[in-house]
Amino acid sequence: MTPRVDRLSRQVQAYLTGALSPVAVLEALLSAIESDMTDINAFCWLDADHALQQAQDSAARYRAGRPLGPLDGVPVSVKDLVAVQGWPTRRGSQTSADDPVAAVDAPSVALMRQAGCVVFGKTTTTEFGWTIGSTNPHSGVTRNPRSPEHSAGGSSSGAAAQIAAGWGHVALGSDAGGSVRIPASWCGVVGFKPTFGAIPLAPQSAFAEFAHLGLLAASVADCAWAFPALSGAHRLDPSSLYGRAQATLPGQCLRIGWADQMDANDVVDPEINTAFRALVHRLEVAGYAVQPVALCADGLADAMWQTWLSRIHESFIDWPSAQRAGLDPRLQGVFGLGAGQCAEDLVRSRAVLRQYATRLARVFNDIDVLLTPSTSRVAPLLDSPVPATPQAENWFSANSFSFPFNVTQQPALSMPLGVNLHGLPFGLQVVGRRYADEQVLRFAAELESQFLQHA
Repeated sequence: MTPRVDRLSRQVQAYLTGALSPVAVLEALLSAIESDMTDINAFCWLDADHALQQAQDSAARYRAGRPLGPLDGVPVSVKDLVAVQGWPTRRGSQTSADDPVAAVDAPSVALMRQAGCVVFGKTTTTEFGWTIGSTNPHSGVTRNPRSPEHSAGGSSSGAAAQIAAGWGHVALGSDAGGSVRIPASWCGVVGFKPTFGAIPLAPQSAFAEFAHLGLLAASVADCAWAFPALSGAHRLDPSSLYGRAQATLPGQCLRIGWADQMDANDVVDPEINTAFRALVHRLEVAGYAVQPVALCADGLADAMWQTWLSRIHESFIDWPSAQRAGLDPRLQGVFGLGAGQCAEDLVRSRAVLRQYATRLARVFNDIDVLLTPSTSRVAPLLDSPVPATPQAENWFSANSFSFPFNVTQQPALSMPLGVNLHGLPFGLQVVGRRYADEQVLRFAAELESQFLQHA
């Protein structure tokens, strides 16, 4: 993999000097997407005409010396769980084929418009974002640009694949249990799940208190450039109505914790763990205050899975049975598990997650940031065996580093850490205290520039 650079700010600087035009950038982007010969299939909707008008409007603002901000004229895609006025929201499903187009922009898209972003298309997602594969009944398979026979991950499949393919610098994804960070790790890009509510989300889904909107980008620098413009308050999302603090500490003033296991049954691949521990050692040698923290717990992934089942059941409980029959059979099976769930099992699972959240709060009383692997393994093959039973769909069991920070609503960022012997990427996760988004981005940028330039 080549060193990552700050491409986004350079693009905007070129707009300011007239060396680049938003129109030319958009046209080159659309041409690259349309000429894809490896069938990456990152997009389920492109609107070239609407995007061209936005780019022309942006170019006029630059000529007049009145750009709207640091993202004016920057093409940004939207995951197909988020409403864009005048566009369909298919959610990766055949069941939404007859749904009307969106009447209004979602709050996050409204912020994009205010920032002057060129909203040009929608990226693929697993059906209703329920799992971490990269296929869905509506648009089919999304491939990993790093290795097209492997999964791009999910549920922000297309967003991660788009950035990994080099088709633009910023994509909007969503993350209720790892759906930004897992595909970012598998595709070798940056995925940032900020503090809950930092990017406003409305309307709420059944996964309400777990679901964050987040960004995917080619570098931490690009993510840090884009985030302030897309993080803001909106009355439709009360969780977004908090003050944004900007003060941060330098990296060497931070107390840095690290852990390489969370769920007791989820063991990190040796190649990933070797690279992770090597980074921790390099930080120690460089004088950073680094300490191991004990986060291993029994039954953590199963507790999240039981909670997830209840939310999937809640998502479709009011659907007529004939409509539910249009869902992917795997999702129907998981819905059935939720319908048959024992109340006692659900209550106990929620208690496990709550107790673990308390444990994390105690840990973060003694550290400022936490480092973990982003994923326990690299991307699986696209033709990996289909689980034999709905219970075996529990994807948390092999991906236990992401979801705890949805439960606690903390900011967490996945950034490229390395590649295995077969060239498949894997990531490093940087986690901060709730509302310390700026600190996470600043420290991750420090790691990117000083320790991981060639990851």
